[in-house]
Amino acid sequence: MKYILLLLPCFLVFGAAAQSPYQFSKKGEIAWVGSGAVGLGFSKILGKYNKPLNAAQIAGLDAGQVPRFDRYSLNHFSASARHGSDALLYGSPIISLLLVLDPKIRRETPKYALLNVESALSAAALTTIVKRLARRTRPLAYNPEVPLALKMEQDARASFFSGHTSVTAALSFSTAKIWQDHHRGSRWSPLVWAGAVAVPVATGFLRMKAGKHFPSDVATGLVIGAFCGWVVPELHRLR
Repeated sequence: MKYILLLLPCFLVFGAAAQSPYQFSKKGEIAWVGSGAVGLGFSKILGKYNKPLNAAQIAGLDAGQVPRFDRYSLNHFSASARHGSDALLYGSPIISLLLVLDPKIRRETPKYALLNVESALSAAALTTIVKRLARRTRPLAYNPEVPLALKMEQDARASFFSGHTSVTAALSFSTAKIWQDHHRGSRWSPLVWAGAVAVPVATGFLRMKAGKHFPSDVATGLVIGAFCGWVVPELHRLR
């Protein structure tokens, strides 16, 4: 549900039709949005079969079994970092709304908002399905300072991979791709893409500081989200 709610602001942008480098079809867009919604629904069903860890299983967790490159997150449990990552996730639709500032783009912003929605829905669906299947234990479950009640929640087995990172990456990369397709060869492209990378990287870092994800969770979320954000506009481009 949280991934659907964060997309709603994307529908608040309206404008008149204009020339676009993309092609849209009613059936195609329904398929994109529908498949994302079905994926989220399917993950909800899978989640019913995921049992939380019990006290004995938590006591038996061995940090030594965690790969060395993932151990950074084991001793982190920051509430402020968690709140910060949530703020970046729920504030990420603002990134797509920045397109209205561009005179070449603003008249087609309803369609481009739809591309952002499709990108984020694709990333969210893939993320939640993999989470339900992987059932990876979050870093906070290894931390002796974390209350046992939190470790015994079902969410404590949803580490791989980072949804906050994948969704913010999908939105930021989709926005950067749309901008680039309107400004081929622009000297501002490196700066735009740097911004597109910075948002999910910051989100992922905060998720690690919060004890919610391992570095590999964040890296995978960044790659998957970036791919969704790039491929959805690319598949809509006029050939």
